Amino acid sequence: MDDLAELLRTLCALFGRKVKDAGSVIALLKCSSGRFGSCLEAMKGEAMVELAAAQLGLRVVKVAPQSLKKALNCANDQKWRDRAGVMFNPDGKRPNWSKGAAGAVAAAFKVAGE
Repeated sequence: MDDLAELLRTLCALFGRKVKDAGSVIALLKCSSGRFGSCLEAMKGEAMVELAAAQLGLRVVKVAPQSLKKALNCANDQKWRDRAGVMFNPDGKRPNWSKGAAGAVAAAFKVAGE
């Protein structure tokens, strides 16, 4: 429970520093559900982001992973994570680029484009 409280404090501090106006939005890549859904830790993380945003009065827009292929204009056989890497880290210079980073950036891109 202490880890979740610390995560909430960290998120509130981070979001609080980045908030420029009342219209700020947090783009959140939704956890998968169903038979092959996300792990419990991912769902807890999603809930903490929503709670921190609510405490700061920020709007949260949840982005379904299924919507990212179209938003990123993927080829039929291309995965959205791969397309996000091509678009947002084409030369591989972002050393901490990961599937999580691909998801965060892709979700923000989708929300910004709407």
